[in-house]
Amino acid sequence: MLNKLRNNLRAVVLAVLVHVALIAMLVVSLDWTPKPQPAGAQSAVVQATVVDNTRLKAEQQKKQEEAERKKRAEQEAADKQRTEEQRREEEKRQAAEEAQRKLEDEAKRQEQAGQERLVAEQKRAEEAKHEALKEKQAVAEKRHTEQSRRAEEKRLAAADAQRKIEMEKKRKAEKEAQQRREAEQQMKEQLASEEQAAQEQQAQTLVSQYIPLIQKRMKEKWSPPPSARPGMSCTVTVRLLPGGEVTDARVSVSSGDAIFDRSVENAVYKASPLPLPAAPALFEYFRELNFIFKP
Repeated sequence: MLNKLRNNLRAVVLAVLVHVALIAMLVVSLDWTPKPQPAGAQSAVVQATVVDNTRLKAEQQKKQEEAERKKRAEQEAADKQRTEEQRREEEKRQAAEEAQRKLEDEAKRQEQAGQERLVAEQKRAEEAKHEALKEKQAVAEKRHTEQSRRAEEKRLAAADAQRKIEMEKKRKAEKEAQQRREAEQQMKEQLASEEQAAQEQQAQTLVSQYIPLIQKRMKEKWSPPPSARPGMSCTVTVRLLPGGEVTDARVSVSSGDAIFDRSVENAVYKASPLPLPAAPALFEYFRELNFIFKP
């Protein structure tokens, strides 16, 4: 490709030199005496010369490109033919190798089959000998196993009888222990119940002692409504926090006068915190109180 480019370059240079020589000859042979000519005549000559040179270069470039395309096509065809020939040769070589490999594999297979038959015959003879010895040993083992089985059955029967005796003893002991536990639990529950009843009684007594204190505190904070009359009363349900703070107050049994009921509820909130026992354990009995408010 480099040599081709050099040859083309040389041809182009020679063509240029020839044109230059021709132009020089034309220039020498021309009459340089100034003559009046039309304004566009000289421009037309120069333009014609430039156009001829451009067309010549274009034709040379086109011929060069055509030659290169033809050479590339010829080279590609040659490469393709050479590749195809190489592929065919490779296929022939592989086929020959495959045939040779099959022959060798068949020879090895036949040799291996003969060896396997010999080994199989030897193995069958050994197995027959081993089976005869195994059968003899099996008879002896069966006799020994039967004797061992009978001895084991006797041992298991004795062990089972002893296990039943021990299980019966254990069952009786567990039953007695369960009865003792149940009796103890009943006693504990009875004592706890009696203690709980006593504690409940004490708590209710304490609650009954604090209710008047709470009622007194409410009366101090109560603002009687105009509709209040002597003898009116209502039942109040109050919920408290451990410090005596009121979280809810509502009339559970009405006095018959809604305004009177609301005034009682307001008195409960105004009286908060209500008086409670100092012992925290007793608060559970004061968490929710129900009492009658009667002015």
